[in-house]
Amino acid sequence: MNKSILIIDDNEAFCRSLARMLGDERISVHSSFSSKQAFCLLKKTLVHLVLLDVRLGDESGLEVLSLLQKQYPNLPVIMLTGYASIESAVQSIKLGAFDYIQKPVKYEKLMKLIDNACTIASLKKENRDLHESLDHLRPKILSQDPRVNEIKNTINKLTAANLPILLYGENGTGKELFADYIHFQSSRKVRKIIKINCAAFADTLLDNELFGHEKGAYTGADSLYQGVFEKADQGSLFLDEIGDMSLEVQAKVLRVIQNKELFRLGGKEVIHVDVRLISATNKKLEVLIREGRFREDLYYRLNAATVSIPPLRERPNDIPLLTDLFLKEFASENNKVLKGIDPDVMDQLKKYPWPGNIRELKNVINYAAAVSSTGTLGIRDLPGSLQHGVPGRTGLLNTLDDSEKSIILNELKKTNYNKKKVAEILNISRTTLYSKMRKYEIL
Repeated sequence: MNKSILIIDDNEAFCRSLARMLGDERISVHSSFSSKQAFCLLKKTLVHLVLLDVRLGDESGLEVLSLLQKQYPNLPVIMLTGYASIESAVQSIKLGAFDYIQKPVKYEKLMKLIDNACTIASLKKENRDLHESLDHLRPKILSQDPRVNEIKNTINKLTAANLPILLYGENGTGKELFADYIHFQSSRKVRKIIKINCAAFADTLLDNELFGHEKGAYTGADSLYQGVFEKADQGSLFLDEIGDMSLEVQAKVLRVIQNKELFRLGGKEVIHVDVRLISATNKKLEVLIREGRFREDLYYRLNAATVSIPPLRERPNDIPLLTDLFLKEFASENNKVLKGIDPDVMDQLKKYPWPGNIRELKNVINYAAAVSSTGTLGIRDLPGSLQHGVPGRTGLLNTLDDSEKSIILNELKKTNYNKKKVAEILNISRTTLYSKMRKYEIL
């Protein structure tokens, strides 16, 4: 890259000589003969590196170095020193200088120092930018509920360990958001979190999605395919609806957790993986164990750390926070001015039991914001049942949606995901089936 270098030295002849030595098409050189000149120049000029004399006339180069470190902490500084001031140069390293070089300056040695300093500064900047981007992506869990804040505190303690975490919660409580929060609190945040809904696949397809296959493993397997365990290596894997997994697939998942290894379908090579496993369910796994539908040994592996997310009806104080968030999101996405909501609307929202939890609240707010003609949400803008503060149409629609999703999933599994046959069984067009699959996030 092109570099801009500032020389700070009270010897004007030396500055001119050094500038001629360094100046070429890749390097622009600026000179200042005092700290005052230098700081004035730094305010208006981009500088990648400073060459600073230890003895700056009546000034101390070490004091100037300290000021540079405070005002420009990411700007590398190389100290220039005569033979009599090596001790001061060493002291400058302790104060934060990148390195020092003796006068008279040798071109090759100086260029090597400059290249190293600029390279390291660039790498540090990339690292800072990466962390800033990760912080921007870090999910924010808004809550005033003591239990939710206690969950966050518990997660913060657990992320240092590599324990599997099991999330319990009703549909719509935000289990995926908590999975994201766990991932971004951990040291694995520089990698992606891979997510898969176990209920969205037939058993054979789920096996393939989890563990992958070798080329030629079955008819149609034209190339090698990596499963999500491989894709999540060194990162995190979120398995949603873990209770919908078949016993055969459960056995393979258990092997991965225990041995950190797997076989692709049709493969003989052992694949080693290191994955932070986060799983979630809205079902009581203990009940599934008694019914013989879930492996007890897998259950004890998964629930090394268990987090239970309370439903929204038990967190009424969070409703204003979430409502405000959803209003801002809707206004931003739809370029619409929303002033707020009437107090009586908030009273109704707090009274409603929210069978669909946070997901249902977001849908209600989006609906009310869309139909509002004044920009202030009133009772008339709410769905009919919510105008009376009792579970009705909204909760019923959520229940119907869950039932419809369950029916579609069951028929897909029965027919080995033959969509044409499922559409015929349900007496709907394939276009309608695809639309509903997208709606319910069935892959």
